[in-house]
Amino acid sequence: MTKGIAMGCGSPLGELFYLADAMLYYTRTSAPPPAMQVGVGEDLRAQLYQLYGEGQITEEVFIALCALADRGQLRPADLAVHRALARRPHLVQPGDVALTNALRGIHSRLARLAEARTASAKVLTDLEAHQADLNQRATEKEDFARQSLEADEEIARARLTEKLELVRSRDRLVEQAVALQADLNRLDDLRAQLEAKAAELKAVQARSRLNEEVLK
Repeated sequence: MTKGIAMGCGSPLGELFYLADAMLYYTRTSAPPPAMQVGVGEDLRAQLYQLYGEGQITEEVFIALCALADRGQLRPADLAVHRALARRPHLVQPGDVALTNALRGIHSRLARLAEARTASAKVLTDLEAHQADLNQRATEKEDFARQSLEADEEIARARLTEKLELVRSRDRLVEQAVALQADLNRLDDLRAQLEAKAAELKAVQARSRLNEEVLK
């Protein structure tokens, strides 16, 4: 489960929030935010985010260049090549492409979160079923020990020892179930944030397209 939002090429969730916020800033100010300005000596990662945010590179290229950046192999020449390619006249409007790319990334992430949640929820259900089974077995051991106490104290003691082992196993499962439920809660919070961000981007995109129609 994801336990935080890290802003870096190594964190897909952090990238989505970073890019979505950058696009929203861009549409409000008509200029890239200061953290994404291209200047002498600027960090190559920031320039990479700008290229992707403006729709000058595809998601596949962005991921590949991120991998280079993570290995310390990204060069200014790599970005220059893609800037040159992006100047070809057949490209559609960068602003709309950037919003579309950001939305596509969020929707892709939401789909993966949904898959992870379904799988984790099944594991949680299985844990609860095993807990119930262990509880039942422990109860049966205790009942048997009570019934055997007068006839054979050694057998009763053995059954109680077996019950104790079952209870310990159950308690370990309870700990895992509690931790997994906490992870699911965090996942739901992240999903809600992503859905809200997607709704905001869609609203910005819709307003932009309406404004284009008005200006025609």
